[in-house]
Amino acid sequence: MAKLTLKVSRVKHVNPTTRKIGYVARVITNGTASYEDIAAEAGANTTLHKAEMKMAIELYIEEAAKMLKQGYIVDMGPLGKLYPSCNSGWVENAEDLQLSDIKLSLYYRAGDEIASAIKGAQLQWVKGETPPQ
Repeated sequence: MAKLTLKVSRVKHVNPTTRKIGYVARVITNGTASYEDIAAEAGANTTLHKAEMKMAIELYIEEAAKMLKQGYIVDMGPLGKLYPSCNSGWVENAEDLQLSDIKLSLYYRAGDEIASAIKGAQLQWVKGETPPQ
């Protein structure tokens, strides 16, 4: 597999602490791979029709969503895992932590192959941008 190259751009951003305007890097993606595109590509070189592939994927996604709604960690194979998660502020005493202090979220952890590809990616400025001298 070829090494991933990610294009990045400098974008203005306000420092939340100092309120000064500066710059941060932002990845410029290659677009969006739609559900339709993925189903068509996943069914390539098989006997499955695109509609059958879409239905199989849909059934898988529906079941994964059902499991998440039941509080399970969902292992999506090489894509990684989806976890129900929460975050709260720190308190010194356990009784000071209230349910109203907890914010629920969904956490994603990439599979090893994807994580390695992203961590090992080469960076390249978008066309027209050059690094400072």
